[in-house]
Amino acid sequence: MLDRPAWRVFSLLSLLLLLVLPAGGCCSMARLFCGPDKTPWVPIDFSTPEKSVRTLLEALRRDDPERVYECLSHRYRDELKIDNGLTQLAWPKIREQNPGLHVAGYAEVPAATRIDADRARIELNVEGYPLVLELVRQRSWQVQWQRDGGPELAKGEVVPTFTKVASGKSDEDGRVQMQITLDLKTSADPDELLRDLQRGGLFAEWKVDRMSSPPKP
Repeated sequence: MLDRPAWRVFSLLSLLLLLVLPAGGCCSMARLFCGPDKTPWVPIDFSTPEKSVRTLLEALRRDDPERVYECLSHRYRDELKIDNGLTQLAWPKIREQNPGLHVAGYAEVPAATRIDADRARIELNVEGYPLVLELVRQRSWQVQWQRDGGPELAKGEVVPTFTKVASGKSDEDGRVQMQITLDLKTSADPDELLRDLQRGGLFAEWKVDRMSSPPKP
């Protein structure tokens, strides 16, 4: 039996399956029996609401629970009470009980309706059934480094606004200087961190903040 958090994952992803099976035509049935898609991945991209939804659908099509998890906002993960480890543990049971889940990944993605600068809404038509995805633009800072050939280390945090960790000023030549201050909460030497730094910066990414299925008209 799945525990309560795992059931939340099960319910979320089963919603997509239930939208597919009642109206499955020839193409849908072929996809159902062929299994997850194995062709090359489309680019993983969270820069717009539309690209984020395409990334989510691609993850479903590829049977990739880690990528599905990455597509969800931190708030939505908390609401569902899931973390990456739990998603990985629950996924085999979800896949076993929902063998056609990947079929939802073939839905066409229409243009998003922008609610405001940081919120958008996309309504998918999954084999004739509506699926509404609400998205938020989630801001965060992220730093990743690797020391002496060991495992990659990463730090990061979601922030409500970039002004929490960055500031800027204009000089007399009209150029803008930006300063980023990050609290890494580590005892490592700062010079060593800079030497071993692989990537880092500020990111604004669109993530799925809620999914719902309104009644079919």
